[in-house]
Formats: sequence, C-alpha cells, structure tokens
Amino acid sequence: MCAAILTAATAATVKSAEPLPRSDGRQGKSSYLYKNEKKNPYRVVVHGLAYFCQKLPASLKSDKWDVLDRSNHSAVQLPGIVHDLSRCDLAYTWGGRISMGKFLWAARLLRKKKLVMLWSGSDVLLAKEELAAGICEPWIAEKVHWAVSPWVTEEVRSLGLACEHVQTYMIQPVRDPKHLPQQFSVLLYVGDARRAELYGWDRMLEVARKLPHVAFNLCGLPAGQKLEGPSNITMYPWTPDLSRLIEQTTVYYRPVRHDGLSFTVLEALSMGRHVLYSYPLTGCIQTTSVEMACKELEKLEADHESGNLALNQAGMRYIADFYAPEIVRSDLFRRWEEIILS
Repeated sequence: MCAAILTAATAATVKSAEPLPRSDGRQGKSSYLYKNEKKNPYRVVVHGLAYFCQKLPASLKSDKWDVLDRSNHSAVQLPGIVHDLSRCDLAYTWGGRISMGKFLWAARLLRKKKLVMLWSGSDVLLAKEELAAGICEPWIAEKVHWAVSPWVTEEVRSLGLACEHVQTYMIQPVRDPKHLPQQFSVLLYVGDARRAELYGWDRMLEVARKLPHVAFNLCGLPAGQKLEGPSNITMYPWTPDLSRLIEQTTVYYRPVRHDGLSFTVLEALSMGRHVLYSYPLTGCIQTTSVEMACKELEKLEADHESGNLALNQAGMRYIADFYAPEIVRSDLFRRWEEIILS
C-alpha cells in the first residue's frame, strides 16, 4: 500500500509542478490564477470519520471555499485522494492519531505543511495505547491539533501535543420546539452492543431497576444486535434520525465512560430536552454515578408531575449561541484561512 501511495504521490507532485496556464493561453505565472489574489477559492481536503466528513461539503458550501470529502478508504479512490491532496491548500482530518496512516503518508510524501487534525473522542484511547508502546510520529506532532471538547483537549495535551478546543459541530437551533411529552420518559443510547460498557449500559440498567415506574427507551443498536433489560426499558430499532424519539422524551441520559462530544446530546439540548451527561456541559446536568442519576431523575420527575418542568431553556440558548451553523462556519473559515496564510 505504501508503494502505491508513493507512486501516486510522485505522479501528483510532478503534475502539480507543471507551469499553470496563463489567462491568455501561454505558459508561465499569472496573478489571475493565484489564491493570494483571491481569484480562486481555497481548496480543503477532508478525511476521516465518514459520518461527519460527508456532511462538510454541503455545510461549508461557499464561493471562497472548495471543500472536498475524501473519507473513502478504498484502494480505487487512492489516486484521486492523492491528486486532490497535491492541489489543496489545507488537509483536514476528522479524527486524530499519532501514528502514520495512508492519508497521512500521502500528505507527508507530498510535503503538505498545512494540516489540521481534529480529535473526536475514541481516537485518544488508541493514541494512549500507542504512546505507551513508544509510538509517536514527530511529523504528526508538529501539525495543528484541535479537539471537539475541553476534556478531549486535555487528553490530547496529555499525549504531549499542543491542542486547542475548537467548536466544529453544527446544530440548527429549533425555533418552535415541541412541548415536553405528557408521560415522563428517559431516552438511552448504545451505538454498539460490543462496546456496551463504554456507553454505560450497566449504569443504565441499574438506574432503570432502581426506578421501575419510569419508562426508559433504548435506541442506537445496529440491526442484528440486542441487549437484555428490565421490562421498563423499551428497545427501538436503529434509525439515522433520532429527532422523533428525542421529541417524545423528557430526559436524555448518557452515562458514558468516555466520550468526545455527543451529537445526540446537542440535538436533545436544541429541542429543549433535559440531559444527564457524564461530562460538564452547559445546559446539561452532570452525573457521575448511578446514585446521582437517580436523584436527578427523581427531581425532574417530581417537577414534571407537579407541572413545573419546562423546556430546557439554558440548553436551547447554548446551542443557538455556539452551535448555529452560521456561527460555526464563520469561525472555522477564519481559523482555516489563518493557517493557510501563516
């Protein structure tokens, strides 16, 4: 695979070194073609977690920016990825690492200096294992490192890397959120039964058993997977859109043992739902034990029964102030341009 990368990178380097055509058709330099004259858009190649990378070209559509999703890892796509890398102003990876992968090998062989690595959560766990084994690529360490949350930022710094928390998630604020449902219920999420412990499934089970009168709804499991739980936990099949389930819930409980920043937490906040989360986040109630979770759920249920439980206004304001697409785009473009021009 490295040989294929080297061959493609060499060809791309030679091709990119050829003189660009002038606006009058002759060979040679022409200011008409150069980005510092702002005649052409900045080109950014994104790679990494496909779920997020695939959304970026549409989310970041702009006359000044050409964002290309190259999250496909197939060998057939490799020459195209290398070609785009050779012509880009910035490489942006959604997912961090301290060892070389195919995309990073290509970027290094093409001598790309402008590369931003966004750490998102579980990637830190793998990096910690690699660091313990003595693996840490200096070429990666000298690049720009961002993280999706303050706690991931600190974890990346513990690897010996300079890292900054940069807000990159885009959540459209809900203008007219639906009222909280008449029945008090709690939404749970497990994205993979094989990693149930990481999601805190054992904690969910214990809370549900301690509150047998409360309705819990579990979502997220892929087709073919299942978990066993008490009768007050209803299992829902996997769906790419959780908005309807969130609308039908009062509280979202996410007792994860490790997380980057849950997109579902942000969605729940945008809809005015109450959230119990393992991490400190504006608009959420931080709970780090089963006892704390039970106590907070009982409080929320009591307010619900008395008619005093309103929409989570603090959570909705937080999303509108920091996660609205136009705010995130503006900040991201500003940061990218600073890096490109540095």
